Amino acid sequence: MEGITLKTTVNEILRHFPETVGLLSGLGLDTCCGGAEPLEEAAKAAGQDPEAVLRALEAFLEEEKA
Repeated sequence: MEGITLKTTVNEILRHFPETVGLLSGLGLDTCCGGAEPLEEAAKAAGQDPEAVLRALEAFLEEEKA
């Protein structure tokens, strides 16, 4: 997977980066039934700022690499 964008679905993120499930669910995103939604829509549905969720994901994955 190239990189995560706001158009990437939650399911795609979880398929490529299963370790993010705790982060996403902790932010209130539906990691089960709503996983077909793009990250932007899922974040908004959870009452989160999509850009902030994207930054949190990027930071988490960067930390995982270290």
